[in-house]
Amino acid sequence: MPIRLHPAPLLALALLALSGCRSDVLPAVFGLGEGGISAYAPGTLPQIEARRGDRLIGQSANETGRCIFQNAAGRRFRADCPAGYRP
Repeated sequence: MPIRLHPAPLLALALLALSGCRSDVLPAVFGLGEGGISAYAPGTLPQIEARRGDRLIGQSANETGRCIFQNAAGRRFRADCPAGYRP
């Protein structure tokens, strides 16, 4: 007859093993440490341009001269309005 172990001690042992991991996330998730803080890295976002096949949704409410487009995958993005565009 096989020996059957109770799951609570096994769970406690697994949490104890995870608490020793050198991870920023796992110890913080289980309340066994502090969450890591990533350093701020300055940079710029790439300039997105509308391409052939992208659908014009309308003008951006937050940025003058920018429009909202939707690509073939269904993702929306902001880019410069086409020349002569009037809402």
